[in-house]
Amino acid sequence: MKIQDLSVRHRLTLNNAIMVFVPVLLLVIIGSTVFYGLRATGNFREREIELLWPEAGNSVPVLMGLSHIFTNVDGGERESLGRHVASMEAAGVEVAVIRDGVVVYETVPGQAHSLIAASYELASGDGNVMHWDDAGLVYRYISKDKKSIGVAIGPVPFLIGRGYFPPHMGLIWSLIAIDVFLLAAAIIVFIGLLLVRRMTRDIVAPLEDLQQASRRIARGDYDTPVASHGTDELGETAAVFEEMRRQLQAGRKMRDAYEKNRQELFAGIAHDLATPLTKIQGYTGGILDGIANTPEKQKKYLELVYHTSQSMEQMVHELFLLSKLDLGKVDFQWENASLAPLLQQYVDLQKEALSAQGFSLRFENRLPGESPVVLDRIQFQRVLDNVLSNALKYRDSDNGSLTVRLAAKDGGYLIECEDRGRGVAQEDLGRIFESFYRTDKARADVAKGSGLGLAVTARIIEAMKGRIWAQPAVPKGLCICIWLPTKQSFDESMKTGRVESV
Repeated sequence: MKIQDLSVRHRLTLNNAIMVFVPVLLLVIIGSTVFYGLRATGNFREREIELLWPEAGNSVPVLMGLSHIFTNVDGGERESLGRHVASMEAAGVEVAVIRDGVVVYETVPGQAHSLIAASYELASGDGNVMHWDDAGLVYRYISKDKKSIGVAIGPVPFLIGRGYFPPHMGLIWSLIAIDVFLLAAAIIVFIGLLLVRRMTRDIVAPLEDLQQASRRIARGDYDTPVASHGTDELGETAAVFEEMRRQLQAGRKMRDAYEKNRQELFAGIAHDLATPLTKIQGYTGGILDGIANTPEKQKKYLELVYHTSQSMEQMVHELFLLSKLDLGKVDFQWENASLAPLLQQYVDLQKEALSAQGFSLRFENRLPGESPVVLDRIQFQRVLDNVLSNALKYRDSDNGSLTVRLAAKDGGYLIECEDRGRGVAQEDLGRIFESFYRTDKARADVAKGSGLGLAVTARIIEAMKGRIWAQPAVPKGLCICIWLPTKQSFDESMKTGRVESV
């Protein structure tokens, strides 16, 4: 897992931990370097303690040296005595140790006995002595068996806060300390800059991108995608912004399409009402002006007015129904039915009257078994009426035909209504289900229709969870295809709100 895949909370916790851990680690490294450096340069425990506790002055190394003298008088390791008292001797203290009458250590060769005698002169008495003041140090220790003695004498005043290191060593260690401090500070600053850069890249930059995206969306720019930088909280927020942008983009397109459709609807209503109104005015004017001066002409004019008003009434009724369908205010009466018998019954009721008009209507059932569906019987008959009316209006000659086929397709039922009429150009196929849309050929004869029938048909089929489309017939004509789901699929889609696709 990459660091970018961690959540923002975890990344912040990690960065804070690094900010705390790094200084502590540096302090450990610096401390270890100082201590091991002292040991490596021959500065032993005395100098380590003095470095850590400089306020003790020269007391600590001297007292530690005296403790080693005491130990060796009582039988300690004589070989290491010189190493332990070296710091005392460097400060001017002379040391002598005699054990069992034998000189085991002396600072100045041959001066052990004279140094012991000097200790008695400086500090009278036969017992042990520890006299250390501004004048110097006098130390004498005699073993219990009186056979061994240790002496330390020197002009070393008891001073607090003086320190042990000579001036040149103090300067060196000061420079080392300053260099180490500067190096540690540089490392801390460098790591801090890296963490700030990482936080800027992982947190600040995505936030700035989201801020810019929100400003673009606020200005109405729904076309620029929102960039995503990962799968953490910021990435999820960016994904939500992107989904919001897509929804707003789709809403704008829908709004624009609705506005365009509304304008076309008003234009279509105005156009399709103006023509029959003009006819009615002409016919009634002819009666009023006396042009229709015979009962036969008057009757003919009144019949034309009547039929024209019927066409207007039909158009208004379809327009009202289309509006209710768009608003979802049509109360569908759903019922279980079988498609094959329903289509067969419709064709049987219509074909005799159509045959008298020279129009052939046939039904072909290509389903081997039952065809259960859920539909509104009245609205489904309206669908068939509109499809049949469209075939009648745009037949190519006095004779025409419409073949209705029923087959299975994509888990549902496909109804193909194929005529041998005038047909529709390829570029018009996708628009014949729009309100008031008519092909150029159809517009030449407004009386043949308002352009609302197929639009109403499409809305009814959509309410039935189906699909409708058009395709050219072979060798000529138009085939309107209607796909309806099975009863089971319809019930599931009503529960989930999901519409089956073709």
